[in-house]
Amino acid sequence: MERIETSTGVNYVGTLATPPQRDGEELTRYILETDTYRTAIRRVEMLYEADPQGSTPTGKTTISRAAHSLATAVTQYAICSDPENPMLMWGVTAPHEFQGLSSPRSGFGIENPDNVYRHTAVSGSSTYEIRGKINHPRPTEQHFEMRAAIPGTTALTAEGGIQLTGLHSDDITVEADGSFVITLDAHPANRRTNHIQIPAEQDSFLIIRDLLNDWSTENVVQLELVRTAGPAAREPRSLEQLTTRSVELLTQMAPFWLDYFNQYFYTEAANYVRPARRRPAGRGLSTGGWFDVKDGEALVVTLDPLGAASLGIQLSDPWGVAYEYIDRTSSLNTIQAEANPNGTYSFVISREDPGAYNWLDPEGHNSGMIAIRWQSLPANAPVELAIRCSEVVNLDQLRERLPARTSFITAQQRKHQQTFRACSFLRRYTE
Repeated sequence: MERIETSTGVNYVGTLATPPQRDGEELTRYILETDTYRTAIRRVEMLYEADPQGSTPTGKTTISRAAHSLATAVTQYAICSDPENPMLMWGVTAPHEFQGLSSPRSGFGIENPDNVYRHTAVSGSSTYEIRGKINHPRPTEQHFEMRAAIPGTTALTAEGGIQLTGLHSDDITVEADGSFVITLDAHPANRRTNHIQIPAEQDSFLIIRDLLNDWSTENVVQLELVRTAGPAAREPRSLEQLTTRSVELLTQMAPFWLDYFNQYFYTEAANYVRPARRRPAGRGLSTGGWFDVKDGEALVVTLDPLGAASLGIQLSDPWGVAYEYIDRTSSLNTIQAEANPNGTYSFVISREDPGAYNWLDPEGHNSGMIAIRWQSLPANAPVELAIRCSEVVNLDQLRERLPARTSFITAQQRKHQQTFRACSFLRRYTE
């Protein structure tokens, strides 16, 4: 793929840079600039200000960033939620330059930096095909998850909504050239391979995750969504209709995710990581917590990968928007981190860089949330061993509290780590 220069900066042309994506990102910018939507975003900021986290130093500082990031994601959901005119919208990601457009941050819900998220709405009154092409090395995992509705618009659950069914990359039949077709309709598979059954006579929401464990080599899967049969499609929604829908979704989703984190994260004490739990639909394990460390302190979290193909840990702001992860190590997985001699991984969370190779960088803040995910996990993995330890230590005692042979690096080596990380991340835009 190619990289081109324009007056707005570096623009990338690759698997994700489809014409529908470009149109969707342009619509997103129009909606964000309307007075109606700006007013809706301000209401979200006021909601956050009234929350207990809104009175903390980090919470106050990150309110505007978080509200605008969620609002951007919401517009993308509105744009791709017409099942009669379906499109795969890539979103819930970092800011980027895209074919002449500067696209803002769109993360929320502690989005996973290892994932490329694509979304669309489908209807049980229509039939669809997803036509894919794998460019090896493929993602560590690709998962197609059918939900009852957009996350944050249904009942409050540990998964952020109601899951219906899913299809995992291990269960997809692929041709020798890397191509595959997945059918979606309201009927059972009836011996069809690569099939997802969707509820009849209602709309559902599909989330596709490409999990890139090795950012420097693994490639996003090329995908095209085609509606193959169904009622005559109505006219695409106007900008005014999309803005109205965006406001409706934002009004639902902002309080939902605030309630979600208050129920599933902030009910526990700071600096405590909950025991891991199994996720539905074979999606491995997950857990989390929130941290609040003083200057001169660090929270050390030691994890056992349990044989998972992917183990990742990340930090977000108090509202669930990931801290900067392209140029900073606010997330690490087992490809990017260094293991302890016994195969576990110890991660260090502190505002200032303590020199530990496995430093999780909270973007200069003292607090935020932690999310941990084990994916493609062996069925007999001992879940009770997933969290080995979490403790607050003084930075002047860090070296003696970490396992023997823990790597400590210089400022120059840190810069090299960050540069390699950024270059590796940008591959997903260009390959």
